[in-house]
Amino acid sequence: MVRRSVVAVLLAGILSGASVVAAGEIPAPEGAKLIEKYTLENGLTVVIRENPSSPVVAVQAWVKAGSTTEPESRAGMSHILEHMAFKGTRKRGPGEIAREVEALGGEINAYTSFDQTVYHITISGRYLENALDILADTLGNSVFDPGELEREREVILEELRMNEDDPSRVVWKALFRETYRVHPYGRPVIGYADTIRNTTREDLVSYFSKYYYPGNMVLVIAGGVDPAAARPMIEKTFGVLKGHAAPRIDIPAEPPQEGIRVKIQERDARRAYLELGFPGPSMRDEDVFAWDLLASMLGDGQTSRLYREVKDRRGLVDSVSASSYTPKDPGMLMVGATGAAAKTPEALRAILVQVFRMAVLPPEGDELARAKAQTEGGFVYSLESQGSLAGHVGSFEVTLGDAAFERVYLRKIREVTAAEILRVAKKYLKPETLDVSAVMPPGDGGVLTGAEVGRIAGEAWKEAAAEAANTVRKDVVVRKEVLENGIRVIVRENHAVPVVAVEAGFLGGLRAETPAKNGISMMTAELLTKGTRERTAQEISVAVEDMAMELSGFSGRNSFGLQAKFMRKDFERGFRLFTESLRDPTFPAEELEKKRQEILGKLKLQKDNLTQSVFLLFLATHYGSHPYAWNTLGKEETIRGITREDVETYYARWNDPRNLVIAISGDIGVEEALSAVRKSFGDLPRRKEFVPLGPMPVPAQEGISRGEEQREKQQAHFVIGYPGAKFTDPDRYSVNLLGAALAGMGGRLFTNLRDKKSLAYSVTSFSSEQIDPGFFAFYMGTSADKLTEAIADTLKEIEAVRKDGVTREEFERAKKWMIGTYEIGLQSNSSYAEKMMYNEIYSIGYEETFKAPERIQAVTLEEVNRVAAKVLSTDRYTIAILRGK
Repeated sequence: MVRRSVVAVLLAGILSGASVVAAGEIPAPEGAKLIEKYTLENGLTVVIRENPSSPVVAVQAWVKAGSTTEPESRAGMSHILEHMAFKGTRKRGPGEIAREVEALGGEINAYTSFDQTVYHITISGRYLENALDILADTLGNSVFDPGELEREREVILEELRMNEDDPSRVVWKALFRETYRVHPYGRPVIGYADTIRNTTREDLVSYFSKYYYPGNMVLVIAGGVDPAAARPMIEKTFGVLKGHAAPRIDIPAEPPQEGIRVKIQERDARRAYLELGFPGPSMRDEDVFAWDLLASMLGDGQTSRLYREVKDRRGLVDSVSASSYTPKDPGMLMVGATGAAAKTPEALRAILVQVFRMAVLPPEGDELARAKAQTEGGFVYSLESQGSLAGHVGSFEVTLGDAAFERVYLRKIREVTAAEILRVAKKYLKPETLDVSAVMPPGDGGVLTGAEVGRIAGEAWKEAAAEAANTVRKDVVVRKEVLENGIRVIVRENHAVPVVAVEAGFLGGLRAETPAKNGISMMTAELLTKGTRERTAQEISVAVEDMAMELSGFSGRNSFGLQAKFMRKDFERGFRLFTESLRDPTFPAEELEKKRQEILGKLKLQKDNLTQSVFLLFLATHYGSHPYAWNTLGKEETIRGITREDVETYYARWNDPRNLVIAISGDIGVEEALSAVRKSFGDLPRRKEFVPLGPMPVPAQEGISRGEEQREKQQAHFVIGYPGAKFTDPDRYSVNLLGAALAGMGGRLFTNLRDKKSLAYSVTSFSSEQIDPGFFAFYMGTSADKLTEAIADTLKEIEAVRKDGVTREEFERAKKWMIGTYEIGLQSNSSYAEKMMYNEIYSIGYEETFKAPERIQAVTLEEVNRVAAKVLSTDRYTIAILRGK
C-alpha cells in the first residue's frame, strides 16, 4: 500500500521534502513523557526521542532555511550548500567526513526542501558523540573550498539534466510552478541552470552566515539514546557554535486562485504522466486533519475511490494515487496517474468525478474508519525505523514548534467526523482551483489541451453534483521447526513493537520460467492477493485496509512468494487472510487481465527509467541464454500470451511443502506462531512428481561482451560487470567488501570520478549474489558528452584495484560500513522475516541472519585483494551502454 509518508519522502528528494502530517501515536500512556526538549545558551533547540527498539540512533540537524529563503536570482543556493556540506571543514578535508562516518558503520546524507535543509547521520548508538562532532563541525566550520565548489556545481548541473530526463520529475515540477506562481514553492529546490552557474562562493558564505546559526536550527536525536548521557556531548559539540540575531524573512503569500491552470509538455516518454493539484491547508491549519483523511479515502490503497473506479473497474490508468501535501505554508491535494496517452482525457474526467464527489457527498460506509486505521497503522510501523521517527519529530518541531505533536495529531484524527470531511472538501475542491500538469509521449501533446481540461472539469463537476442530488444519504527468541510435510518454519519472537511480519517463499522466480512464459512468476505472485475460494479481490482489499495490514506477492530471479505485516492485535485475522491467499488462490481471469494491463504499463514505464534500462541491458548481454538474462516483469509478447491455466500450472508446480519456507518475526510467542503455522499449513500435501530446481550453468566470460542502446536523453549510463559469487560461496563476504570499499561517498570511485573529475552524478560498485553465479558490477550515470572519458577512467580504476588491491584504510572503512548498514537494515520485523526466509530457502541457513556481522568481521584484507585479482579484468568483462543524444 502506498502511504502519504512515502509521498513525503519522494517530495523531499524531488521537490520539497516538507513532511506531510501523517503520524499516529506512540503506544504509550497519554501522560508519559514523549520527548526531551531544551534550548542551549546559543539558541539551539534540542529534541531527544528515546526509542529502544534497536541500538541505532538517528541524528538530524534541521536548518530552517530552504529554497523559500533564497533570492530568486540565486535559486538553488540551499541545495548547493547541501552538496558542499561534506566537502571539507577547518578540521576535516574533502571526503574525510563521509569516510569517517562509513568507517564507523554509519550512513550520512542531507536533503534540501522548500522550508528547511536537513543533515542526518544514522549510526550505532555507541558512536553518538562521533556523529554529533561531525555534524557540528559541518554546520560550524565548513570552508567552501573553491575547487570543490566548481566540481560540485558540475555535479548539480548533471543532476538537473538527469531530472529533465525523468518524466515523473518534470510533471511534478510543472505542477508546482502552476500552483505557486507567487510563493517560492513554485521554484524547484535545485534551482535553474543559470542561477546555479551564477551563484558565487561569496553568495554561499553570506547565505550560510545569515541562516546557519544555532537559533535557526533544531537538533533531533531518536533511537537508543540516554538523554542525560547525551546532553554533555551536545553541549561539547553544538554548544560552541556562535549565534546571532534572527534575520528578517519575507515570503510572499500565494493569492487565491481564480481559474484552472494547465501545463502540457511533450517529452521522451512511453506513457502519459498526469498530476493534478488543488490548493489546500498548511500543517498549521485546523483543516489539516480532515484534509489528510480525505486524501487517504480518495487515493491511498486498493479500496480507495480512485483505485477502485479509475484503475480497477475501468482500467483507464496503470497507476493512480492521491496524497495531501501540507508544509509550513498552504499546501495542496495531489493526484497522480500514469497510463496510455490516448486514454488521458477519459482518465482525467474519471479522476475529477471522484475528486468532486468528495465535495458533494459524505464518506461512504466504513471508508472513514478505514482511513483512520491506516493512519494509525502507518505510524506504528514507522516506529521500527529510527530515521523515520526522527523525521516525524523534526518536521513537527520546525513547522509547529511541538515535537510531541503526534499525540495531538492522532487524537484530532480520531475526532474527525464525516461532516468535517464534507465541509473541508467543499472548501477546497472546486473546478476553478484545479491545476493540471501532463507529460505526454512525442506527438501526443494534442490529445489533451487547456480548453479540453476546462471542459472536462466542468462536466465532471456536473456529474458529481447530479449524483449527489439523486443520493440519499523484548526479549528476542528464534526457533526453527520442520513440519512433517517438509515446510521449514522460522520464528523470531520480539516484543519491542506491536507488529508481526510474515514471509513465505518458494524457490522459483526467473529460474523456473521458460523463454515463452517469461514473466509468469511475477504474474503469479501478483495474483496471490487477487481472489481466493473465500474472498474476491475487493473483499481482500477491504480486509487488508480494515486492519491497516500490508499484504503482497513478490517475485525475483530465484524465488517468489507472499509477505504480510499487521499489528499484533490483528494476528488471528491477518494470518488467516495470509493463509487463504497462499493456499487457496483462484487466479480469477478478470484479475489476470487487469494485472496483464498493469504489467504491460510497467514495462513501458520501465523504459523511462534509464538506470533500470541499462541494468536490464547488462543482464541480457552478460547472461545470454540463462534465465537471469530476462526481465522479471517479462516481455510484452510473453505477458500477452500468459493464460489463467499457465498461472495455475506454474503455481501447482512449485507449491510443494518441501519447496516452502515460512518466517515470522514480531510481537508473538514462538509457540503461538508455530501452532498457527501447523494448523494452517501442516496438511499441505506433497506432490509425488515434484522435482526441485537444480543448478544451471551460466556462460563463461570470454573477452569483452558489449550491449548498446541509443536514447534521446541528455544523460548516458553504463554498467561494467564480471562473473560473481553464489549465495553459498565462501568468498561471498569478501566480494561484497570489495564493492563496499570502492563505493560510497568516501570511496575512491566517488572521490576520483565524481569529486575530482566531475564525470558522474551517480557512480557505484556492488556485488549481486544469486543461486547460480551472480555478478560484480560498476555503474555510472554521466553526461552523453563525457561517456567515452568516463568509461576509460572507470576501467583505469578497475585495473588499479585488480593490480594493487584496496588499501587497509579502504578495507577497514568498508568493513565497518557493511556491518553498520547491515544492522541498520535489520531494524524492522519485516526485514528480519525476509532475511531469515531468504537465507533458509537459498541453503545458507537462517542462522546467517544473526551471524553475518561476525562473518564480515572475520574477512581479511588479503582475502579481499585476492578476490579483486580473481574477479576483475580489463580484458574480460561485459559492458552495457545507454547512449544519450
